Amino acid sequence: MLVRRLATVTASLLVALGLGSAPAEAGVAVPVDCSHRTVELRWDDVTYDLDGTCGVVRVLADDVVARIPTATRVVVRGHGNTVVTKSVDTLVVRGRQQEVRPTAARVLRVASPRTTVEVAGLVESARLGGRRTTLTADRVYAVRTPGAHNTLRTGRGYDASVGGDGNTLRYRRLDSLVVTGDDNSVGVRHGGTTVRDAGRGNRIRVQRH
Repeated sequence: MLVRRLATVTASLLVALGLGSAPAEAGVAVPVDCSHRTVELRWDDVTYDLDGTCGVVRVLADDVVARIPTATRVVVRGHGNTVVTKSVDTLVVRGRQQEVRPTAARVLRVASPRTTVEVAGLVESARLGGRRTTLTADRVYAVRTPGAHNTLRTGRGYDASVGGDGNTLRYRRLDSLVVTGDDNSVGVRHGGTTVRDAGRGNRIRVQRH
């Protein structure tokens, strides 16, 4: 127990001072004060507990768990990370095989293959530029999908633009849909949707105005 406590204290001090990477014991929770500064999480195989009102947070390590409060901007790189955060103004997900669970995001940009993003509430603007990303959210007001073989499942949307190929989008309600890619599948269960399909082999099932 004493060794683990010392490891935690040492790790938190190094992070607070903004020093470079240092050996960290797997499974040790590292507390980080993120108030009023940019925080970079660089140690692999560590659980980070951030506290305060965060500005910019960058997850640069691999195979970490990061628990983040409300932040201005969160950037996730590396691979195999799990990020749980409250409301974020801008969330950028890169690297690969990430699992990200924000409460809400104003801007969401995903360019990470084989990644899962689960949003409890609203995404105002989303861009799925990678491959085989799955995004689920209560509402996604506007989405662009230039990537391929991505999946979106949401309730309410206003605008959807599908430029990539092989994407799957499922809505409860959607006002406007523009598809320029090929072999996409779009379904809207209720309401009327205005559709423009300029691609090939797309499967679109909506109720039109």
